[in-house]
This record gives sequence, C-alpha cells and structure tokens, in this order.
Amino acid sequence: MRRTLAGIIATCVVAVPLGCETVIRAEGPGPPGGGPPCDNEAAREPFYSTGFPVDELPISEGGAWSRAGASWTPVQTQNGVAHGTQTGQGGFDDSYARLSGFPPDQQACAVIHKDSSGGYGEVEVLLRWSDTSTSAKGYEAFMHTNGMFAKIVRWNGGFGDFTSLAHVDAVRVPQDGDILRATAVGDVITLYLNDELLVQATDPTFPTGDPGMGFYKDAHGGPPSGYGFSGFTATGY
Repeated sequence: MRRTLAGIIATCVVAVPLGCETVIRAEGPGPPGGGPPCDNEAAREPFYSTGFPVDELPISEGGAWSRAGASWTPVQTQNGVAHGTQTGQGGFDDSYARLSGFPPDQQACAVIHKDSSGGYGEVEVLLRWSDTSTSAKGYEAFMHTNGMFAKIVRWNGGFGDFTSLAHVDAVRVPQDGDILRATAVGDVITLYLNDELLVQATDPTFPTGDPGMGFYKDAHGGPPSGYGFSGFTATGY
C-alpha cells in the first residue's frame, strides 16, 4: 500500500502483464510499451506515473495535477494523450500542469506523442516548479517537435519573464514514442532524448519545487492536440 501524492490511499491501482502494480498511477491503461518511462526508477520515492486514462480539462487525476497561474493555459487529456490548449494567439501562455510533494533532486520522463498534423510546437518537462495565481517559476527543459532546438530556460515568475540558460540547435527530430527525460540534481539541469544528452545547464536560483509538464504552440500549423505526451513519470532522484 502506498499513499498517492494527492493524499489518497492506493492498493494495486492497475493490473499489468507482470501482476499487480502498486506504484502511484491513475487507474487505466499505462503508457505504450508495457511500462512507464523511468520504470527503472520505480523504487525511488516519491513516484508518480500515468498514462492519462481519463479525459479531463484541465488535467487533475484526483487532484494530483494543478495549475495556479491564471495567465497560462491548462493541459488537457484526451484519448490517452496530454496536450496543450493554446490557440497560438496568446504569446507565452504555455499550457502547463504540475505535481507536488517532490524533493529538490528530481526527474521526470515523458513519452512523446506526435501525429501528422505538424506545426510549430514544443514539448516541455518542468522541474522545481512553483506557481501562484499571478506567477509561475522554475526550470523548463524542452525541445521543438521538429528538432529545431533543445533548450533549458528559467521562468522567473511573471508572464513572459524567462532567462535562457542553455540552447542547442538542430537536434534529432523526436518521434512518436520517444522518451524525453529531464533531471535536476544540485544546481545541474539536464535534458535527454532516449537517454541521449541534448542540453545541460547549471543554475542555483531555484533549489526547490516540483516536476510537471508543458506545451507551446504559435499561430502556425496544426492543432495543439497534434503533439503531447502519452505517458508521464516523475520520481525523486
């Protein structure tokens, strides 16, 4: 028996091919591939993993996910995929959602979902994130859905107030089912694609906060549902 991050007692929350899985996960099918991303880290505490089995706007999963910042847009879950809800007309109103209750050293892993609709988009893993009704701050580790770049930026709190910490152009184009993983250990923030290092930054500004996910689109290309995450796991590190 384990207590979920939302304070709900869970036992054998979902059956998997190898038996009764008792990790913290929303009821329903898990991410593709037979197990959650970062599955080798399941012994680390706390541990939260989901395959987004319930359609929600905004995502909640029993209160595990939240978004306090009113200037940004919510994350929607639909047909087993978490994606943004931006129209592309609101500037830096990224869609985001965060968990709670994690230690300073943490990691988050996400299964990338992409369809054929294309467009300018970013898939984002958030680390040491915190927010209020008027601010959102922490580290955003992300890549372009067409491989144009990978970046780590620090959100400083206010709308559109961010600082670029590391930037790499022309990375490998992510494919449907790839794993995007980010870690925060000490002052070092690192982003990987399928365990291949993409970009790394060192910054001491935010020593605490929680993991989460985010998405960005501009006014071009297909709908925000064309890319997102089909699974997400966060652990202490």
